[in-house]
Amino acid sequence: MKQYSSFEEINRELEIHKIQAEISREKMKLNAQVIKNSLSPTNIGIEIALAVVQKLLYGRIIQKILRTK
Repeated sequence: MKQYSSFEEINRELEIHKIQAEISREKMKLNAQVIKNSLSPTNIGIEIALAVVQKLLYGRIIQKILRTK
């Protein structure tokens, strides 16, 4: 346990903890917004479309590789 030699030290430590707590709250708000945006119907549709396109492209690449052998 830390021992303090003055009220100034205590107040400085409390201010540091207060600022750290505020930063953590802001990070949680930002993370919540990112999650909310990523779960929007538009983004889900885009992710599905990109996955389909990626599979089609990989399939064509594999077919070309197998034909050349």
